[in-house]
Amino acid sequence: MNFYSRSSGLAILSMLIAGKCAAQQPAPVTVKVGDLAPAMDVKKWVKGTPVKELGHGKVNVVEFWATWCGPCKTSIPHLTELAHKYKGKATFTGVSVFEDPRAKDESYLAKVKSFVEDMGPKMDYNVAADGLKASMANHWMIAAGQEGIPTAFVVDREGRIAWIGHPMMGLDEIVQKVVDGSFDMKAEASKTAQESEKKAKAKADSDKLNSDAAAFVAAARAGKLEVAVQELDKLFVKHPEAASQLALTKFSLLAKLSETSAYEYGKALSSGILKNDAESLNTIAWQIVDDKTTFKHPNFAAAVIIAKQSAEASQMNDPMCLDTYAYALFKNGDKDGAIGIESKAVALCERMKDKLDPSIVKEIKDRLITMKSKPGK
Repeated sequence: MNFYSRSSGLAILSMLIAGKCAAQQPAPVTVKVGDLAPAMDVKKWVKGTPVKELGHGKVNVVEFWATWCGPCKTSIPHLTELAHKYKGKATFTGVSVFEDPRAKDESYLAKVKSFVEDMGPKMDYNVAADGLKASMANHWMIAAGQEGIPTAFVVDREGRIAWIGHPMMGLDEIVQKVVDGSFDMKAEASKTAQESEKKAKAKADSDKLNSDAAAFVAAARAGKLEVAVQELDKLFVKHPEAASQLALTKFSLLAKLSETSAYEYGKALSSGILKNDAESLNTIAWQIVDDKTTFKHPNFAAAVIIAKQSAEASQMNDPMCLDTYAYALFKNGDKDGAIGIESKAVALCERMKDKLDPSIVKEIKDRLITMKSKPGK
């Protein structure tokens, strides 16, 4: 399960109107699964034993992170657990990258050192930092087409990259297979090649959408929202692959034109094209129930319908979807129902806490306490 931000999916509206539709072309992928791993050209070793060469009969995990990265902080204890579990069988190294893209010197290295010292035994593996020339970021992350951190590379005993991915998404299983010799390099290379093809197609579709959205962008920038909605409807026909993004954008525009129309559209989406899209429905429902909502007259009954379908689309297995559904029930006056659903969200958080941002877990737990202590609204 991909645990996402409640605001995800809304980027298309702000990006297009702000004129950011022409994204920077990514560098070509030159490092992939099956290739020899690049050199460990770090600027400074902050903790542990320097790893100068990869391969030579040893399994290595090289993980990229930054002090400002929330998900990286969440994954650090997990990496420590794996480092302990595979001690003597695999070496774990965390490399700080992208600390400050505007840096003119390497003073940021002091911040990395301080962070690692503060983490103490929670970060119990080798730690290094990239230099101003970004050798590690360029030769590993960017060369492999990786756009976000944390990202881990598993390097086998021959020094070849066996796997690239999020350290919280299957790293343990991959390391075990590489260590015991059961890892299928050819199968993984084929899988990643297929994923790369999908990304390339998605990029081409996105570029075409950006080009076709010119009339929508012009209308939105001019404040002609009715015309913008009409242009969006045309894009639905040309770009069915972007239905979720376009639907979220249309909902946001309708909210500015007529809140009643937006609520009706949101309900229609929950039984129509977004019926099985838990993330998008959750995004819509949260816009309504959020304490900082921009809606002047929030329709909590509509939010309940939308959030319920979001929770069902997630098979009642996403704590954020359940949290939104519970809050919609609570604000719509069903305190008992809200507490029941929120209790399930908290239970899920406990089972999945290693995969969730601690701030999200705290927010959901605090909301349950609030629901129990206050009357429904």
